[in-house]
Amino acid sequence: MEEIERQVIQAETELLDALRNGELIRGVGMHLNSPDYKNIWNGEMKTYAELHSRISAAMEKGLRSIDYQVASRSIAILDDSNVMTTLEARETTHMENRDAETSGKTVVSMLWRKLNGKWWLGYLHASEEPQVEASGV
Repeated sequence: MEEIERQVIQAETELLDALRNGELIRGVGMHLNSPDYKNIWNGEMKTYAELHSRISAAMEKGLRSIDYQVASRSIAILDDSNVMTTLEARETTHMENRDAETSGKTVVSMLWRKLNGKWWLGYLHASEEPQVEASGV
């Protein structure tokens, strides 16, 4: 079980490093290109092709990198080839013009699937913590 956990953390690190280093299409390529793949972010669902198109379009508009600062992680090993990780993180997008925007705390659940000896991100569901406005009461 420790070896599976190590492999999944290594796959996650490779994904996050690709995004941080501006290798966004390589990062997308670590997601499972399958009809079963779903990417749900704040209620918006995308397929692999839609995720790839969206990242490509954002890059054309100046997206340079995406940095995830992971505050916590839990890992559930379902079996030898399916692992669920849950992260609490903040996402900072960096643009070519040096603008940057950081999200609030986001909880991200990812299903990692091992196929042909390689770990792929097979499903992702993320939800940003709602921002609470200060009230005068």
